[in-house]
Amino acid sequence: MDTDLKQTKQKKEPTEHSFQEWGTMIQKMSPAKRIEMVRGGVKVAHLVGAGRYYNISQAKLSKLMGISDATITRKIKSGGKLGPLESERLARIALIEADAEKVFDSSDLARRWMLESNLALGESPLSLLDTDIGADEVRKVLASIAYGGVA
Repeated sequence: MDTDLKQTKQKKEPTEHSFQEWGTMIQKMSPAKRIEMVRGGVKVAHLVGAGRYYNISQAKLSKLMGISDATITRKIKSGGKLGPLESERLARIALIEADAEKVFDSSDLARRWMLESNLALGESPLSLLDTDIGADEVRKVLASIAYGGVA
């Protein structure tokens, strides 16, 4: 794991469970509350929690989020918030992770499914969540799995 993510450990350390809990929490929010949350910006601690949850490097995380490594580092050090676009991407990841956990009835299976290359998608589900179109495709595959389709 990157040094910058480890440094955040000294501050209130987000755990992999906090990322899961956050996903469950936003899943229960009304659309209006989610919009308000995204527009106001999400705490960078949730991004750090996502990196820990998926055990991915800051470089991979920055690519997925569509922001530079330097920006992530700066926001981690300042304890700031993500902008609306990054907040929306992170919320999308958390929501789809929560959906996958329901489908697989296991956080470990859901996490593994999100990280492994998927034949139906052509790459890992997580890697497609940087766009709405990719997220829609991931949701379709999850629905197929949930309702007996092939994926």
